[in-house]
Amino acid sequence: MSVALHGNLRDFGISEVFQLIGQQRKTGVLEIAGPGERVELHFDSGAIVVAAPVGPHPDAALGDLLVRTGLLTRERLAELEREREHSLQALRRLLVATSELSAGQLDEVEELLTRETIFQVLGWREGSFHFSARAVADDRDPARRLGAEQVLMDGLRMLDEWQTFADRVPTPEVVFQRSGRFDAERHRFEEGSERLQRAERLWLLVDGRLPARRIVDLSRLGTFETTRLLAELRDLGLIEPLAPEKVQRRPRAPKAPRAAGWLRAGLGTAIPLLCLGALAFLPRALVVPTPGPSELAVSRDPVREARLSFGARRLRAAIDAHRWATGRYPAGLLELVEGGFVAPSALTGPEGRPYYYAQRGDGYVLLAPEP
Repeated sequence: MSVALHGNLRDFGISEVFQLIGQQRKTGVLEIAGPGERVELHFDSGAIVVAAPVGPHPDAALGDLLVRTGLLTRERLAELEREREHSLQALRRLLVATSELSAGQLDEVEELLTRETIFQVLGWREGSFHFSARAVADDRDPARRLGAEQVLMDGLRMLDEWQTFADRVPTPEVVFQRSGRFDAERHRFEEGSERLQRAERLWLLVDGRLPARRIVDLSRLGTFETTRLLAELRDLGLIEPLAPEKVQRRPRAPKAPRAAGWLRAGLGTAIPLLCLGALAFLPRALVVPTPGPSELAVSRDPVREARLSFGARRLRAAIDAHRWATGRYPAGLLELVEGGFVAPSALTGPEGRPYYYAQRGDGYVLLAPEP
C-alpha cells in the first residue's frame, strides 16, 4: 500500500519535498496549497511531467495562458470550453484537430506553464503540501520531462539571481516606455544570438501602454527571463518607467463581424483545398521534376537562409508589437520604420530585396525575398 506524504511548508520546505521525490524516483501528484492558490505537479519516476494551478477542470490553466499569450481570444476559448464539455475531449486535442494551434505551439505554452508554476511555488514559505503516489498519464516525449533535483537547483539559482535585478521592475503593473534606440546598443548582445532576439522582442513590446505583466505573457519567455531582460534594457537606457498618470490607454482593436469571420475562415480553408485538387488533374508534363540531392546542395545557402529566418522573426515581432500598440496590423512595412519598431535596413534581405508583406483578413502574410 502506498503511503501519502503531507505536511506544512514552514516545517518541511518545498526544496526538501522535491529532493525526496527525486531521490526516491516517486510517481504521483504533489498538490501544494499556497497563498490563495493551489497547484499540482505531476511526477513520473522522480521527473516533473507537468505543473499547473488547480482550476475548475484540468485544462483551465492552459486555456487561460493561451489567452494571456495572445494565441486565443477569450471568446474563442469560451466556445472551445463548451465544445470540450459536450465532446469530453481535452482542450489540446480540440485545438490540434481544428488546426488553430500546432502541437509545437501547445508544447511551448505547456512548458511555459510548468516553468512558471515551479518558479512560483519555489518562493512559497507558507502553505501545505500533499503527495499521493499514483499512476500519471503522459503521452509526451520523455526527453521533455524535468528532473526534480535539477529543477530544484535551477529554481534556487533563479531565486538568488532574482534579488539582483527585480528592483528595476518594481511591480508587475509598472509600464515602460522606450527611451533609446535598440540599434545603438545592439553591440551589447551577441549578433544573431537568441538573447539578442529576445531583448529586441521585448524592446518592441514596450510601448508606454503595456504593463510588465502583459509583456511577460506576450513574450512567452516566463517571468524570470522577461524581468531580467527588462531590467537590462532599463540599465542600458533603452526603456524607462512611466509615472502612472502618464500611462496611455490602449485603443481596442475593432472586432470583425462574426459572419465575416466565418466567411474568411471558410475561404481560407477552401481555396488551398481547391488548388490542391486542381493540381491533381494537371497533365504529367506540367509537373516540375524534383531536383536531385546534388542540385539541392548547390542551390542551398545556409548562411543566407539563417539571415532571412532571423530577419523574418524580427519583422514578425515588430508587426505584432505594432498591433498591440495601435490595435491594428500595419498597412505596410514602412509603418514599422515610421513607428520606430525597426530600422529601414530590416525591411530587406541580404541582397537588398524587400520582404513581402500583405494583410489577409484577421492576419497577415510575410514572405522572405526571392533568391
